Amino acid sequence: MLRDRGNIKWTAMMLPEHVQRLKNWQSELKQIKKPAYDEWTLQALEEEVLQAYYGKKEVIVEVWHDKTSRSFPGIIADLNSEKKKLLIQDQHAFSKNHWVDVDCIIHLEILA
Repeated sequence: MLRDRGNIKWTAMMLPEHVQRLKNWQSELKQIKKPAYDEWTLQALEEEVLQAYYGKKEVIVEVWHDKTSRSFPGIIADLNSEKKKLLIQDQHAFSKNHWVDVDCIIHLEILA
């Protein structure tokens, strides 16, 4: 069976500018926009956050960060309503705490 090597086989014939343009184009494809929510979506997200916080349930929070998304597993240890931030405390790694902006949350999944 013939294995295709993608762009690797063509890079010898490409100019460095073309290779750089292809890399930039691929990185632009991976970029996502910062989420903008309506009132109903924010209300549903707030209910999920409060349910996970008061129930001390483990969650995975997917967050928009620098035009990409990052996931943070753990429990919601603290809510700061003034700054609109959550403290996600990772249960599997010591001292892994992440402050997350509520405005940047893409998805919140309660694990049970």
